[in-house]
Amino acid sequence: MSYKIDLSYLNEITGFESEIMVEMIDLFLEETPKQIAILRESFEQENWYQLGAEAHKLKPTFLYVGLSQLNKITLEMEKFAKARQNLDQIAEMIEELERGYGEVIPALTEERNRLSS
Repeated sequence: MSYKIDLSYLNEITGFESEIMVEMIDLFLEETPKQIAILRESFEQENWYQLGAEAHKLKPTFLYVGLSQLNKITLEMEKFAKARQNLDQIAEMIEELERGYGEVIPALTEERNRLSS
């Protein structure tokens, strides 16, 4: 699957304020890898409560940058972890989040630089 950013929602919630958009993009770029690492660690430790909680926190961040497919993955992951069902699918979901995040870094960085100039 190929991922593309769409900052229309971020534009809307920030009122087209470039400075706030840059802060939100920076936050996304800095925090998302940490959150995905927590998901992976929670999965490896079979800590389903923590995995569900972290997936819940991560969900909206993908929407800020228009990655609704990744948002859906975190929603499903949260549901699986909380219900203790389909746990065998979570590793692949985490890998998809990592792949999707990695794909959008260049476009987000470019947009961030454009907004801050």
